[in-house]
Amino acid sequence: MRYVKPVARLILRPLRRCLVLLAAAKTWLLRTDLPRWKRVSKQPPPWDERNRLLAALVPPGAAVLDLGCGAQTLRVHLKPGCHYQPCDIIPSSPDVIHCDFNSGNYPVLNRKYDFVVCSGVFEYTREPVRFIHEIKEYGRVLLLSFNPRRPAESLVGRFALGWVNHLSQDQIEGLFSDNGLVWRLVRRKPVPPAGDELIYELRRGDAQVVRK
Repeated sequence: MRYVKPVARLILRPLRRCLVLLAAAKTWLLRTDLPRWKRVSKQPPPWDERNRLLAALVPPGAAVLDLGCGAQTLRVHLKPGCHYQPCDIIPSSPDVIHCDFNSGNYPVLNRKYDFVVCSGVFEYTREPVRFIHEIKEYGRVLLLSFNPRRPAESLVGRFALGWVNHLSQDQIEGLFSDNGLVWRLVRRKPVPPAGDELIYELRRGDAQVVRK
């Protein structure tokens, strides 16, 4: 019996590696993983605590555009009087505005919103420069989460998670500045083994930059 565990580890290690490589290859080949987003649209996500935090940054009565809304759990965490507008590639309800960022399909809106929320979306956008350039026009304040690439982090591992852009923290903050956005880092949360999840508040103006 003492040989069973070492042998099992020898078998499982390459098997796990193969599964990671297969997941990475799937992300590489698929422009957008529609089956994944269909699943996300049908049930509350395990990252709903992040939506709760983002909703806490939105005051009562604000107009909110939720890009990549999924199951729309952000809606239930918003304060009273907020107007909520979902936007996603999957129509989880009749009022969802269609978008498909990886195909260049950005919605044309007939109004600007007080807050634009991007919760767990940015990692999955293949053209991050265009994404920021487009969505900054949708509202006054952007709330955005992102898991930046760490030094020497494996691209295979990020692809296996479904992530298709690999900006570092300095690169994403430079992208904000290049687009005339003043950024504030609201939260840094360790998310093993993926690194840190960052939440930013972005707006135009001469606000002070705060980095935690």
